[in-house]
Amino acid sequence: MMKMKELNKFYRKTLRRHINKNYQKNIKNKDCSIIAMNCVGGVVSHELGLRFNSPTVNLWFKPGEFIRFLSQLEYYLYDCEIRMDVQISNQCGYPVGKLDDISVYFTHYETFEQAKQKWNERLKRVKMDNIYIIMVQKDGCTEDDILAFEKLKYKHKVIFTSKEYPQYHSAYYIPRSAEDEYNVKNLCDYQSKLTGKRWLDEFDWISFLNER
Repeated sequence: MMKMKELNKFYRKTLRRHINKNYQKNIKNKDCSIIAMNCVGGVVSHELGLRFNSPTVNLWFKPGEFIRFLSQLEYYLYDCEIRMDVQISNQCGYPVGKLDDISVYFTHYETFEQAKQKWNERLKRVKMDNIYIIMVQKDGCTEDDILAFEKLKYKHKVIFTSKEYPQYHSAYYIPRSAEDEYNVKNLCDYQSKLTGKRWLDEFDWISFLNER
């Protein structure tokens, strides 16, 4: 007989299938590149059935460094070779790369060689004329960081925040998603045990990504 935990997982997977099917039916901009601060970008791409046209998958950046990365995106993507930071990798217990003065935390990779291979493979797919930026208020992200993000010259960008910031056009607050005043919950988590909805589903991804 199926245990309750397994039953909940099956039920959630069934509900998730319906949500993803609806996403995939309505997404039109299927060749976009999602540049994300953390795993949200990869999960959204997967749920919408999009190819990973960005190297920022299964990894994360510190907020200030992500903003610096975005401020000179072509430089960091194409002029810098991703190298292993042995010292920080040993401290973290997973591979950490370095792009000049920026650390890239490959938290979901077993080895740096694997992370580098995937980074370079997906880097070749980046569509610089079809970029969408995702940031999350996590890991010490301050209001100054939000303001700096707001000033970045990208047409399509969003930062998910732990509270409302009506003064910033790119800030999006998802109700009940705050871990505390300065940190948003893991938006990839499900909202409850008996729902297929993740916290990230509160945002209108279809309207955001279909806008050109």
